[in-house]
Amino acid sequence: MPRQTKDGQPLDSVKYRQEWNKKNMKSVAGSYRADFVDEYKAAAKKLGLKTSDLIRQMVQDTIDKANQQ
Repeated sequence: MPRQTKDGQPLDSVKYRQEWNKKNMKSVAGSYRADFVDEYKAAAKKLGLKTSDLIRQMVQDTIDKANQQ
């Protein structure tokens, strides 16, 4: 049985996810030279790491460092 909203209507999971993301998510972006990005992606792959996980860890490290001051 499909999930339903409080008023009994079928839940549109795509719409729900889009609305949740709009309220709860933000992005951090930057542009770098293509050769630099390619080298970064290759290094992450060689180490068996996801580029997004590396970026998240760098951001968390920056927050932690700022909170120690």
